[in-house]
Order: sequence, then structure tokens, then C-alpha cells
Amino acid sequence: MMRRRNIVLLAGCAAVTAALAAALPGALTDLADQATRRIFPALRASDLLVEAGQETALEAALGTGIKQQGLEGKRIEFVLAGAVLGEVRTDSAGKAALKWKTPEKPADHRIRARLHPDDQPPEPVGEAEILVAARPRNASLVIVDLDKTVVASGFFSVLAGMARPMPGAAVVLGRLARDHTVVYLTHRPDFLAASSKRWLAENGFPPGPLLTSTMGTLIGGSGPYKAARLAAIKKTFANIPLGIGDKTSDAAVYAEHGLRPILVLQPDWSDDDPKDFEKLAAELAALPDAVQVATNWQQVAAICFENAAFPKGDMVKRLRDAAADLRRRGKD
Repeated sequence: MMRRRNIVLLAGCAAVTAALAAALPGALTDLADQATRRIFPALRASDLLVEAGQETALEAALGTGIKQQGLEGKRIEFVLAGAVLGEVRTDSAGKAALKWKTPEKPADHRIRARLHPDDQPPEPVGEAEILVAARPRNASLVIVDLDKTVVASGFFSVLAGMARPMPGAAVVLGRLARDHTVVYLTHRPDFLAASSKRWLAENGFPPGPLLTSTMGTLIGGSGPYKAARLAAIKKTFANIPLGIGDKTSDAAVYAEHGLRPILVLQPDWSDDDPKDFEKLAAELAALPDAVQVATNWQQVAAICFENAAFPKGDMVKRLRDAAADLRRRGKD
């Protein structure tokens, strides 16, 4: 377990280095090149949300280094319930894709992508799981973010293996999962998919497809990434009544696509810079009036199941009052 966490932490730090190296020349690029040679080959795969009974593409990528340089010509097997669905060789980018028609009956299909034993390097490459959530077109979905939404911390706590769940989040999402498919839409990079799914299961969250970012969309920002993913989802699944996140950009994207937005927002009230409160207040004020702002998951439950309201205006006032109080005390 410790070795796995060390590898994840190394990959996380390397990914951040790669993002910086894309913007900065010289020594940082040299550092990135050195880090590239220190990372083990890895097999990555992403979950899928598809219409039941339709053909989809099972995809996996085999790469090494912080830029995930593809390994070509390696055989990837896709396995369901012990049966091999097919075998595909990786292309020049290290990617392998297998067309597969999902059964007509809606269900979750857990497919394993694995490197053929004869193609394994000295440091064995582990399997990658693909959760194929096959649903009817009229299925009801709930979109939920991870960091600072169901996870009570940010990205670097996750990399360090210290993430803790938001109190009550698993219970509320479990209740929502009775009538909806919970879709975890996160800006986390895909190399964290396996550890993220394991964390969700270990902390009692309901199963659901985990949709992650790539290095390219990671650098592009959370708002544009989620807008594109949500637009793609809505081409097939139009019934998405609710979106839950922690960023004002989450709420803006949800509202733009017709979801009821709920922000789980926990401002740092110990902050002594009034500008921070004023900036957040302005961002909230610019959002549509449909946005609800909860400070905990008990309030999220009240919004979802008791028709309670926590309008954004209440939080805007609290933030502006906090800023005004700091300014009165000379905290400029």
C-alpha cells in the first residue's frame, strides 16, 4: 500500500511539473525530462456513461513518463467477468480501443483492461478498471464534483493520501442514488482515476461513473473542461436535474446546461483580507438566481429532499459583511 501511494504521489508531482514545464523553459524542462525517466509504465482507462444496447468504444492507454509517452504495439486485453471480450494492440500514442455493444438491459459493467502477460515489462503493469454505466436515454442523472465537494480537502491532500470525506456526503448521495445515477465529474487528471474510485468505495459513496480530465484539459481549466463534458453527456442524456460542486464555475456550467446548481461552499472566515471576501461575493452575485449555496451536506439534503432554500444572496451578504468588518478594523 505504501509503495502504491508513493508511486501515485510521484506521478502527481510529476504531472504538476509537466504542466509548469509547458509554460516555462530551461531548467524546469530539464527537471521534467529527468522525472520522465523515473516513472513506471502505467495503464490508464476511463469510465463510460453510455446508452444501453448501443455500441461504445472501450479505451485504454499505456504510457510512461510525465507526458505519458505512448508505448506502441503492446497487446491490451479487455475482460468482463473472466471472459476476454477482445485484444487490441496499442497505436503510436499507446492507445487501444475495442468496439463493444452493451447489453440491452441497463446495468453497470466492470471491465478490466490488462496488458498481455508476454508484453509485461520487468516492473509489472497493473490492470485498469472501466466502469461502463449503461443507462436508458431517459435515465435521471446527478452530477457531482469531488474535491472540496465530497472530499473535505483539495488536490494536494489527495496526492498525499490524506483526503477525508465531507460529513454526510456519502449518505446524501446514497439517498439520491435510489432514483438517479450519480456521475462523478471531476477535473482531476486520469492518472488519479483508480485511487479516486477506490477512495469513493472505501468511504461508502454510491457507485457511478468517474469522468476525469487529461493533461491537456487539466491545463485548460476546470470550467471549460466541465462545460465540454456536460455538453457531451446531454447529447444522450437530457434528464439531469441536479449538479453539485464547490466552484462558482461549477454552478455557472450547471445553470447554463439547465441543471439546478448547488454549491457546497465553506469560506475561510479566518481570512483577514477583505478583498478575498469581496471577490467571492462578486462571483456569487454574478451567478443565476437559481444557484443554492450550502455550507454542509445537511443543507444539501434539505434542498434535495425538504424543498428548503439557501439562496446565494444570503452568502453574498455574509461575505460582504465580513469584508466590511475587516475594513472597519483597518484590515486593508
